Amino acid sequence: MITKSNAIRENILKCAKTEFMEKGFMDASMRTIAERAGYTTGMLYSRFADKDQIFCALVEEGGSILYDYFVDAQETFAAYEPERQKNDMHAYVDQKVDHMIDILYEHLDAFKLIVCKSAGSSYEKYIDKLVAIEMKHTTRYVELLRDMGQAVPQLREDSSHMISSALFNGMFEVVAMTCRKKMRQPISNSFRPFSTRAGIGLWGFPVNGRHSSKGCILHNG
Repeated sequence: MITKSNAIRENILKCAKTEFMEKGFMDASMRTIAERAGYTTGMLYSRFADKDQIFCALVEEGGSILYDYFVDAQETFAAYEPERQKNDMHAYVDQKVDHMIDILYEHLDAFKLIVCKSAGSSYEKYIDKLVAIEMKHTTRYVELLRDMGQAVPQLREDSSHMISSALFNGMFEVVAMTCRKKMRQPISNSFRPFSTRAGIGLWGFPVNGRHSSKGCILHNG
C-alpha cells in the first residue's frame, strides 16, 4: 500500500529526475523541483537536505548494484587459482561484461543521470572509482602472470589508466548515446568482443595459456 508520505516522495523524485535530465545537476534548482512537484520549497527541504541528496536517491540503487557487482567480480576472480585465472580470463570477462551492460539497461535512467548529468554531485567521480578498481586488479593480474613465467610486459601506470578509462568510457557510451537519442537498442554483443580484445591485445594477456603478441602500450621490464 502506498502511503501519502511515500506518494509525496515519489512525486518529488519524479519531478527532480525531469529537472536533472533537462538541466544537469549543476543547473538544477530546489525551487524549480518544488514548483514542478506542486510543493513549497520548505516542504522539499523538510524531506531532502539538498539537491545532492535527491540526486543520490535517484541513482543510488542502480549505481550500487553495478559497483558491488564489479567489485565482487574482481575479488572472485582474484581468489581463483593462478592457472584458472590464466585460462579463464577471456570467458570470465565476457560473462561479467554482459551482465554489467544488462544492469545498465535495467537501471537506464539512473545511469543516464550518472553518466550525463552528475557533474557537481556526489556521483561525479563514479566512473573514476570503477577505473581505479580496474587498474588495481589489472596490476595484480599482470604481476601474477609474470610470477608464473608468462612473457607479459611490465605494466605502466599511465597506460593502465588510459586503457581502463577507455574500457569504461566505451561501456558507458552506451548510456551517453541514449542521452543524445542516437541509439535505443542494446549493443552488448558488439561491445563485449571489444572489451575482451582490448584486454588481450593491448595488455598482451595470454588466451587459454597462450601469450598474445599484440601488446603495444606496455614497456618491457
